[in-house]
Amino acid sequence: MKRTISTFTLGIIGFLLLTSFNILKTSEYDIAELYQSTELNANTKALTDDGVKEVSVLLTPIKLDIGKYVVKITRKGKDLYKVDGKNIYIETKFCYEYSNSEEIVLKIESSYGYSKGKVIF
Repeated sequence: MKRTISTFTLGIIGFLLLTSFNILKTSEYDIAELYQSTELNANTKALTDDGVKEVSVLLTPIKLDIGKYVVKITRKGKDLYKVDGKNIYIETKFCYEYSNSEEIVLKIESSYGYSKGKVIF
């Protein structure tokens, strides 16, 4: 009887230790908007609130089908990521992941609203 209790206790302790370490730690962030990029000719300018600025890429909002996609992304700026090999950009909210061709799950949940879905690292 004592051996059974000891084995059971060790089993519980082992389970608690394993579950306290998040081995498959993931981070997820809201998607603010999805964009299709268009490369522009050299010396193309845009009028902004700060005046005339030279631009090289135009980002136009798009809608993606609801679902989960596994893609590789690269950080291009604060809260802005480019899907590698595609002309798609993802604007996130408060995402501080510095990825360089990192494989992630892109979960599209809606075409409207505060969040379009999640980026899961």
